[in-house]
Amino acid sequence: MIINKLGDELLSIIYPKRCPICMDIIPINEEERICESCVEDLPYIMEPRCKKCSKPLNSELADHCFDCTKNEHDYTRGWAVWLYEGKLKKALQRYKNNNNKNYGRIFSKEVVTLYKREIVEAHVNLIIPVPLHVKKQRKRGYNQAEIIAANIGKYLDIPCNTNCVLRTINTKPQKNLSDKERVSNMKKAFKVIKPDEITGKTILICDDIYTTGNTIDSLAKELLINGAKEVFFITIAIGKGY
Repeated sequence: MIINKLGDELLSIIYPKRCPICMDIIPINEEERICESCVEDLPYIMEPRCKKCSKPLNSELADHCFDCTKNEHDYTRGWAVWLYEGKLKKALQRYKNNNNKNYGRIFSKEVVTLYKREIVEAHVNLIIPVPLHVKKQRKRGYNQAEIIAANIGKYLDIPCNTNCVLRTINTKPQKNLSDKERVSNMKKAFKVIKPDEITGKTILICDDIYTTGNTIDSLAKELLINGAKEVFFITIAIGKGY
């Protein structure tokens, strides 16, 4: 036991815990987290926000963002922690591309801290991460949404299912496409292969980033067609909705 403790301490010195936002070292005796200075600077989503997708609004008189006023969504409602900008945007890029899997654990704690009540009150009884295409997951080595979803499920004692939906099309990155191209890009991108595991369930889709919502909508539609009762979503970051 003493040897194991010494081994852990040695690893902490060689590979110290770092804040996922600024990369500063977190003291050895403290848990992995976002440092206090970054918490104060991060663009947390505050009210007023869109009552559908959670994007921030300029006016308290508005109920929905521009995207949600012009588009119908298949999900009931969703929530996001931060705006997709600045240091947070760079941190999410490191999370996806630099094998920083521990970021997912840290981000999921933020989700639970902020939205535990909303998720519980929505009666969510199944969490499904947005799946990656097998080629993309093989190349990256992991699904960033899956890590977040699994940890949210662990904290809230809600099952997380990663085997009932496949991504059937290796879609292009949404950020490089027009609105029409984004919709077309996500058509028939997902397929439920185990409908009995989602029938009658209230599902929380989990992803890292929400922009126009095409990815979430495509998955939500497939889940509802195959028997899901209701679909919500949670993401770490979201674009502006002004």
